[in-house]
Amino acid sequence: MVNTCLQNGGFFEENKKEILTQIPAEYLPKSLYIERDTDFTSINSLMEHRSIEYPVVAKPLDEQRGKNVEIITDEAELLTYYLKVSKAFVIQEFVQFPIELAILYSRLPHERKGVVSSITIKEFLSVTGDGKQSIQKLLKANYRAVLIWEELLINAKIDFQRIPSFGETIIVEKIGNHCRGTIFRNATEIDKAKTAAAIDKIMADFEGFNYGRFDLKVKSVEDLYAAKNIKILELNGVNADAAHIFDPNYGLIQAMKDVAWHWKRLADIAAFNLSQGYSPIAFKPILNKILKS
Repeated sequence: MVNTCLQNGGFFEENKKEILTQIPAEYLPKSLYIERDTDFTSINSLMEHRSIEYPVVAKPLDEQRGKNVEIITDEAELLTYYLKVSKAFVIQEFVQFPIELAILYSRLPHERKGVVSSITIKEFLSVTGDGKQSIQKLLKANYRAVLIWEELLINAKIDFQRIPSFGETIIVEKIGNHCRGTIFRNATEIDKAKTAAAIDKIMADFEGFNYGRFDLKVKSVEDLYAAKNIKILELNGVNADAAHIFDPNYGLIQAMKDVAWHWKRLADIAAFNLSQGYSPIAFKPILNKILKS
């Protein structure tokens, strides 16, 4: 057991509400958790009570990899989403901060300070205009866009026939996930030690959390170091990847070495917790989960 405060350590059946509500509110977007039996007619008034305005991001509490994550612009779209997912989900304000990062952080259970071993900056699917071609034609030249073309037609709320001016950049997909066309870039320019010190501050009172990846937005790198103007969108547990290895320019051999380091880190944390009397997850539930995936 690595994260003793989370169900199954965050390996499977993790719940976003369970995790996010343990983080100080100043580091979270304004959020509203919708249970499966919530009457839709009450949602807008609940949003108004929490000062949450459209656009918002909606995502199920128990899904990952960007599945069923949508930007909602009005009540009609929210109703469509509510009827489609038919399960508990969270509504978050759409954070406008310009930098989105994935930061993998870990700390040994008997230590107060942790380490940051991976920082990834997310580059959203976008096109740059030449003053001649439509957004659709520009996207057709992007292999990432072609691979998810049908999803883009459904999810991207843009005019595909518009012709951007020369040099104009249009962000087509604002959800930062591989399956939505995002490029993950190894952010070597961001200091890991300074970032770790900021995460130490944020997680100071989060007992039992020892390993995971923060998906967050921040106004600037300087604000990241100062632990201010940060909004944590998600925090994943032991199933979290060191996302920098997915940088298209990152070497395969080094990526394999990095994965091995993180596995060793997980093993060291688990071994310590086991020595303190914590029990591991039984193998059968894990196997059943894998077989059902």
